[in-house]
Amino acid sequence: MLDRARYGQYPPGSTFKLVTAIAALRANPELKHRTYLCRTLADGRAGNTIAGWNRAIKDDIGDRAHGTLDMQKAITVSCNAYFAQLGVHDVGSKALAETAARLGISTGDPAELKKALPFASYGQGPVLISPFKMARVAAAIAAGGRMPEGRWIGDDSNPRSDSPVEVLPGAQAKFLADAMRRVVTEGTARHVMAGESVGMAGKTGTAQLDAGMPHAWFTGFAPFEGGGRRLAFAVLVEHGGYGGRVAAPVAREVMEAAKQLGLVE
Repeated sequence: MLDRARYGQYPPGSTFKLVTAIAALRANPELKHRTYLCRTLADGRAGNTIAGWNRAIKDDIGDRAHGTLDMQKAITVSCNAYFAQLGVHDVGSKALAETAARLGISTGDPAELKKALPFASYGQGPVLISPFKMARVAAAIAAGGRMPEGRWIGDDSNPRSDSPVEVLPGAQAKFLADAMRRVVTEGTARHVMAGESVGMAGKTGTAQLDAGMPHAWFTGFAPFEGGGRRLAFAVLVEHGGYGGRVAAPVAREVMEAAKQLGLVE
């Protein structure tokens, strides 16, 4: 009987790369131009190594090395190696925890976060999040960097009435929104979104677990363009596999139904 949308706690996988990107851009907007290398490792996997950590950073099985890429490209192709290096070299555990806290997300014990920083930076390790809070990250980006409080009651009896929280300047939020649109048009969600009737922007996530299939995630908002009503969302399919294959098609169906009902313009 647990309300998992609000209270379930799950590793967010690559959807958390949006939080790492927000932390970087809050510290220095020019980090959107920062480049890092994703190469072929000795075992044939794509990724990289970081001095001081024994475990190599690896992208998904079957991924090819992405080469040298910047933040927008790293979001588009969902490169673990890029965000691990960005988190270690440019963000740091303190800024990542502070940014996550501003978004209402807990990153756990500070010492554990510091030890797992390369992996936490792309949504593994000690980071846990509810689907609602992941949707609210997407809502903040869609709203120009102002995160809404969120509410469960739609009429005047709603007790949650705090103003939106400023998490990112508008220009940086637009940069991330554009990158999320590229995820749909040319990145990890491009195949399942081909021919979409609602212009969506999103981020896929595949959260690896100690046992069983990974959790499949897709978070974002629609429509991408236009000044009318928008909906932010987060889809989680427990043990569903790859986010781009399993969760993204669910989001597409929901947003297309929302359009038919007049809930988005």
